[in-house]
This record gives sequence, C-alpha cells and structure tokens, in this order.
Amino acid sequence: RACRATKAASSRCATVVRCTKNLAAMLRGAPSRPPSVAAPHPGTANCSVDWHTQPLDHFSFTETRTFEQRVFSYGGFWRRPNAGSAAGPILFYCGNEASVELYVNATGWMWEHAEELGALLVFAEHRYYGETQPLGGSSATNASTLRWLTLEQALADYATLIHRLKLSLGAPDAKVVAIGGSYGGMLAAWLRMHYPSAVDAALAASAPVLAFDGLRRGGRGKASPLFDGNAFWRVVTRDASPAAGAHADCIPAVRATWEAIDSATGSAAGRAELSSVFRLCEPLREGASPSDAEGGAGARLKALLLNVFDTLAMGNFPYASNYLVFQQEMPSLPPPDSIATLLLTTSSPPADEGPD
Repeated sequence: RACRATKAASSRCATVVRCTKNLAAMLRGAPSRPPSVAAPHPGTANCSVDWHTQPLDHFSFTETRTFEQRVFSYGGFWRRPNAGSAAGPILFYCGNEASVELYVNATGWMWEHAEELGALLVFAEHRYYGETQPLGGSSATNASTLRWLTLEQALADYATLIHRLKLSLGAPDAKVVAIGGSYGGMLAAWLRMHYPSAVDAALAASAPVLAFDGLRRGGRGKASPLFDGNAFWRVVTRDASPAAGAHADCIPAVRATWEAIDSATGSAAGRAELSSVFRLCEPLREGASPSDAEGGAGARLKALLLNVFDTLAMGNFPYASNYLVFQQEMPSLPPPDSIATLLLTTSSPPADEGPD
C-alpha cells in the first residue's frame, strides 16, 4: 500500500519504485524461485559482529573524538570476487531507531533473497541506539550530548562504512543496495540521494519521505495536497475492520472506550480502577503537570493504548514474529477475532480523523 501511495504521490519517489521493481534483475537476474516466507531464516546467532570506528562529527575539523559502531554481517551466501566473476551484491540494512538486532531478526526479505543473489548481508546499527553509544553511558544525558544524533551524521556513518567495507573485502566494484523500513527506509532513500556513489539502489519500504508538515505529496505544485498526518491512522483503523477480517463490532466498541476513560479519570476511584485494569507501572495522577507533554491522565493512557493498535498493525506478518512486541511472539497473520479481547481494551482513531 505504501509503495502504491508513494508512487502516485511523487515523481521522484516513483522513480525509486520503478527502480526497485528491477532490483533483482539488475543484481543477478530474475529470481529462480519464489522465497518461502514461512520457512525459518537465520538471525543474529548466525552473523558475525564487528565494530567500526566512526568520527563523532563527520563535518567538523575541530571535533576529533570517535566511537565504535556495531555491525552484523552474514557472508554464507556471498559470491566472492575472483578472476572469473564479479563479486555478489551487498545488501546493506540502514539501521533505525532501535537495537540493530531487531532488524537482523525481522528483515525477512534480505534473508529470503540472499542465496539466489549471492549477496553479502550487512546490518549497521544507528548511532545512539542499541550498543552503538557514541559517548558511552552519557550519550543520552541531555541536548548537548545528543547534538550528534542527526540523520546527516547517520547517513555519513553508513556511507563511510560502505566505502571501508568494500575496500576491506577486496570488492570495490560490488553493487550495494541500501535497504530499510519506516525511518530506516527513509535513510535508505536519502542515502541513495545524498551519497549516490556509495549505493547503486535503495529499497525503501513504508518510508514516509514526504511525511512532514508543510510538504505537498505531489511535489511543488500548489494543486497537490499537503501531507495528511492522519493517513497512517486510517490504515491502522482498517486493520481492525471487517475488510481486514476483524469483527464488525471491534471499531465501534473501541471508540466507545474514549468517553469511558475520560469519565473514569475524573475521579480518584476511577483512576485507581484504570491503573489496576491496565496494570500500569505507576498509578494515574490527577490533571497534568508541566512535565506531562501528552496531557492529563486520560490522554496519556489513551496514547499508550493507541500504540497497541499501532503495533498490532505493523507487526501483522505472514510468519510468526516478535517484531515490536519483544516479550512474546505473535502468530503469523493473527486472525483479528483471536485477539478481540486485546483489541477491545485498546484505542483506535476515527476513520477520517486522527485520535480524538
């Protein structure tokens, strides 16, 4: 859905979409067989882990500090360069806002196509996430220590890593495809745009590169609509609708909880009951303090519950996965009716508007 929407939205992104359709052909040829998404694939336990030294600031002549970036790789399928053939491609995952281990284990497309492409798989961890902490334990202390947490610095990390990697492997001419999803997909697209000599193509999945207030989806023309911040939530809502296999009462029942939560948070007894029902780590408090950026008790609780629907929609894979849920494994394409109890104790935005 995201690819179709992006293709219709922007001529620049449409070019990316057309290129990715021919990705396999460009690298090696048409796939010889469809991948099996149901079969288990390797993960972090099968990878090598290396640490690559990166400048803390790629764009400063006075800042000389460095840090170590964690990188997972798997070369079991890689076609190494020799006198008779060129090196196989490098599929480079642009790590996003979490430990890179999450993406090593959940990015099935790379594992499914690595063998037929003869590809080397590389998963780079984003600075300030996982174990890649530029300033160690003080990396996230305050705005001063977080000043190097920018997409420009992250892109420079990846471009530098790719250059060094190709040289160390003796494969300077190997094709490189940047891959990512969500924010990682945005990084993959931007890496191709800003560092075209580093990557030959980008596969940007569900990458909202135009999802910024004030941008027009169709480019610069005044007739193009502005970015619609509620489009994502309409997709999430549809995932809990009969069209997606859910019970017809699911959406209206969940929407009815908004008023009930607002009413309950108006009294100490109600807040205590909600805290108990949802097993909150801390009891709900009355009103909102200056530190409560998301508002009062009701607003914070509804935002928490909204994330449940969000996570269920994004983690609804055709194979069992613990992507985004961590503590437990979701079954393959979980039937909405089987999780009706969970859905009916969470929140969902209206179909035509954002959370209300």
